[in-house]
Amino acid sequence: MSNARRQTDMRSALFLLALCLFSPPTEAQNEEWWPTATLYQVYPRSLKDTNGDGVGDIKGITESIPHLVEAGIDCVWLSPIYKSPMKDFGYDISDFMSIDPIFGTWEDFLELARVVKEAGLRLVMDIVPNHTSDEHEWFIKSINREDPYTDYYIWKDSLGIDENGTQIPPNNWISAFAGSSWEWNEQRQQFYLHQFTVAQPDLDYRNPLVIEEMKNVLRFWLENGMDGFRVDAPGHIVEHIDFLDEPPTNDPNCPPMQFCQLQHIYTMNQPETLDILWEFRQVVEEYELTSGEKKVIMSEPTNNIVDTMTFYGTPERPLMDFPFNVNFVFDINNQTNASTLKGAIDKWIDNMPAHATANWVMGNHDQPRNRARQGEEFAMALSMVNLLLPGISITYYGEEINMDNTFVSWEQTQDPQGCNAGPEYYQRFSRDPERTPFQWNDQPFAGFTTGNTTWLPVNENYLTLNLEAQRAAERSPFKIFQKLTAARKTDSVKSGAFDHQVLSEHIFAFVREEPPSLSYLVLVNTGYSEAQANARASFAQLPDAGIVYTNTPSSNFQIGDVVGLDAIVLPARGGLVISYLPLV
Repeated sequence: MSNARRQTDMRSALFLLALCLFSPPTEAQNEEWWPTATLYQVYPRSLKDTNGDGVGDIKGITESIPHLVEAGIDCVWLSPIYKSPMKDFGYDISDFMSIDPIFGTWEDFLELARVVKEAGLRLVMDIVPNHTSDEHEWFIKSINREDPYTDYYIWKDSLGIDENGTQIPPNNWISAFAGSSWEWNEQRQQFYLHQFTVAQPDLDYRNPLVIEEMKNVLRFWLENGMDGFRVDAPGHIVEHIDFLDEPPTNDPNCPPMQFCQLQHIYTMNQPETLDILWEFRQVVEEYELTSGEKKVIMSEPTNNIVDTMTFYGTPERPLMDFPFNVNFVFDINNQTNASTLKGAIDKWIDNMPAHATANWVMGNHDQPRNRARQGEEFAMALSMVNLLLPGISITYYGEEINMDNTFVSWEQTQDPQGCNAGPEYYQRFSRDPERTPFQWNDQPFAGFTTGNTTWLPVNENYLTLNLEAQRAAERSPFKIFQKLTAARKTDSVKSGAFDHQVLSEHIFAFVREEPPSLSYLVLVNTGYSEAQANARASFAQLPDAGIVYTNTPSSNFQIGDVVGLDAIVLPARGGLVISYLPLV
């Protein structure tokens, strides 16, 4: 092809591309609503407080819905709002069918559900099947051996009394929150199992009555407007029937009596777990058949990818629509190169069943924030990857403005996992730093509350890192996030082809393409110095040039710049999304 012909074709392509940039995206037709959705995890204590008590509430979530619409979110996922003594901040539930007063009233919940639906969004919530609060009426009646509740929980006899006069637990199991998993109950004269805090006794899923109780909980919330559930800690639901001692890990870096001391081969991922998930799935499918509404059921992953993949089930016996993919949380760090990044993606795609839908998670309420792990610039580059890969994208509240972890002193520590670790180790185990209040503006307490205190401290960077400032800025993490969620609604991202390549040691790239629609090239520089990439050498279908769609702040490009695709300059730890019309 002559240079003149090439230049004419390039000008024509760029003209058509410019038209596409200002055309509304077309809607792909999906049987379910969730396979291409952008989910947003709300930690209710920390999104917005409307009554001045320093704790976020349901009305605060309702007031936040316009922000989530502006951000391009499709589905709101609520961490627990059930009635609870708050020993584990809502994951210790004393009534599965009530709202805790700290979050508001039943009327507040109904109003939230109404506002969410009117905004065109979906609403899902955590379901916590493994345990209840020790204040739940089931547990109180179980202590008293009142039928049918006598065997609702895991009760075991003592192995005797030691030289100190203390009852000896049934085995060596260690709680996820440190210390023995067994607590002696003087009234019943038996130990009960608690895989988390002492105040969270484990239910016995070998009892069919327990299964039916939890299925009724699911039915209740489906009938009250829920679009689905996220199943908490599914790997813990069933224990080995013989209650054998677990072998040690011999991890020299694990403090005494911490969860990492043992290999959890008898307390996690037992074969019967899948049968319980099947029971839950049937409730959702029954409701879908009677209502005609598509619902989603998703789950926390386990600690092993092979076990996690079994949560998908099979086409004949589907279980979860998807278990969460946390490869980006655990496999990516500040030493990651392009091959490692590609490997984290392939690890999920290659292990995922053929019938399944992928999903991508950058953070949650149990892990340090993406920015804390990756740094300011690379966190935004990884958001480009997260939001433009095929499948479901899950955003933890605050990621859309690139919030950071907050220092929480020992005296301010709230998380039981941190408190149980003691002042020497609390920073290693506490989850408080990633749970601090959302930063709305530069007003006192970042606009989170009208009161004079907050349940956890607000990050000191709120004066400059806040939503209001980012909405006003020409270039900001929030503006990048909006561009990415807008791209997610186009055909190329919802249903287009996906090809990913390592371009060099530090440059990873992929395309989302659906000819003749507007398509996207995503490039990430994992290195700590500026680098140049030739994308056309790896993706033969690319035209000579494209248009900058969005980029991380340190990039020298501006949105709308024309970029030759054989010599693309990427900033250190930065990312770039280029839109183009594929050659056909």
